[in-house]
Amino acid sequence: MIILGQQVSLKQNLYGSVQRHWLLWSLLMLTVILDYLSTVYFMFFDGIYTEASTVIRGLAYEFGVITGVFVGKGLQIVAAVVFVSLSQKLARAVLLLLVLLNTLAVANNLF
Repeated sequence: MIILGQQVSLKQNLYGSVQRHWLLWSLLMLTVILDYLSTVYFMFFDGIYTEASTVIRGLAYEFGVITGVFVGKGLQIVAAVVFVSLSQKLARAVLLLLVLLNTLAVANNLF
């Protein structure tokens, strides 16, 4: 695929990232699951309106807590795949950022 006049191999970038950064991908999946579970947990007890993310809050109101949060976390994974596929150079930074954000969200949800 050609993007801004440069050839970008989306599949090669993604597969290379999974091979090189398998630990970060694993941590991302773990933190996504923990964030999902902790978000659903606190929403059931504290209410949807207490969710800080307007996207997740809107999805939870639209589709219900379980489905809305699931869709939101799915969109996060899709965003990670897209950004990593577009740039091998930024893959580690993108994955680290998402792992950090999810870790902070879990801590915020539980404490």
